[in-house]
Amino acid sequence: MPLVVDCHMHIMEPDWNPMNVSSGMAESWARQVRWYEPPKSDPEYFAEAWSVAADGNGDKAVARMDEAGVDASVMMPMDHGVGLGEEGVIPIAEKNRLCAEATKRHPGRLYTFCGVDPRRPDALEILTTAVDQWGAIGLKLYPTNGFYPDDEDVVYPLYRFLLERDLPVLLHQGHSAGRHKSKYGHPIYVDSAAADFPDLRFILGHSARYETWAHEAISVAIYKTNVHLDMSLWQHWISPDELTRKIVWMRDRIGADRILFGSDMAGIEVSLTLKQWVDQFRMLPEWAKQLGYRIPQHEIDQILGENTRRVYRLDHHTP
Repeated sequence: MPLVVDCHMHIMEPDWNPMNVSSGMAESWARQVRWYEPPKSDPEYFAEAWSVAADGNGDKAVARMDEAGVDASVMMPMDHGVGLGEEGVIPIAEKNRLCAEATKRHPGRLYTFCGVDPRRPDALEILTTAVDQWGAIGLKLYPTNGFYPDDEDVVYPLYRFLLERDLPVLLHQGHSAGRHKSKYGHPIYVDSAAADFPDLRFILGHSARYETWAHEAISVAIYKTNVHLDMSLWQHWISPDELTRKIVWMRDRIGADRILFGSDMAGIEVSLTLKQWVDQFRMLPEWAKQLGYRIPQHEIDQILGENTRRVYRLDHHTP
């Protein structure tokens, strides 16, 4: 079978994020998935699912990958502490170290980026340690915590480090819930950074979300060839025919080589299971034929795994 790599997923523990990061999430969740049959559309589902989602060593994630036919997945630690407070939360450096420990437990199956808020005084030190000592293969940024991706004083030192090490950066893009500030997640600010760092590989997390700024994200990728689009979270919103048409539209404008399969799975099924999401991509050639388009199998192979292997340099990091 062709390689399948999830470019964007998470493992979690209860003390890895501030409690208020999920404030109002249950109510928002019920609205987001209200067209699904219960129990997923019930407001109580989120709390119940989250209570059993803890997976600090990655065992549950790998079991889910096995069921779905996913060969490898890349974890994206999230640093919400600067914006939302850190009471009761383990230090961000420790969270990154624990993600790295999960990669050692599951070599070749799990990889990790370093997640750090660039406003931390020791952000570059945390990133350097994560890369040099713990094997992180990129940087995850969460701008909607309150910073712009093109802030020269705050973020650019981290970009320069990534360039030196030939590592990519993935940024959360699109709206965010609760106390996050969505304006910082607009792709136009990554456009500026991509212009200033033309040799740095940028990945727009969620392609700025199907339901919000996906068109703007695609536009940035059209004009900035070092920008890549991550399809995670789209499974919660898009129908098979819409997915087919959008993949064709994206393919024809930026190329199949800059579209990356991802899930954003964190141990909770919002809508489709991981297997169902993978299977939808595998069905794209047939669905395209039915709609009068053509998506050859080699392009699906690129999107499902080969692009992430190349963009993330997985061959350089596989044990």
